[in-house]
Amino acid sequence: MAAFDKPITASFDLAEISAILAGLRLLQGSNRVPAPINEIMTNGGDINPLSLDEIDALCERINGGDM
Repeated sequence: MAAFDKPITASFDLAEISAILAGLRLLQGSNRVPAPINEIMTNGGDINPLSLDEIDALCERINGGDM
């Protein structure tokens, strides 16, 4: 199993969660993703980036505490 296939458990404070959500929403609203950000999103091209719907679902999971 590749490292990025393993679930990750982490704890975040409110400021960190807010920053993560803000970044995800910025990404979701972007028409163009800069190459360095795309590299991060795709783990250097190893995985497909999240779709807009997947980003929205992730934000909802984070907001709802379903992590």
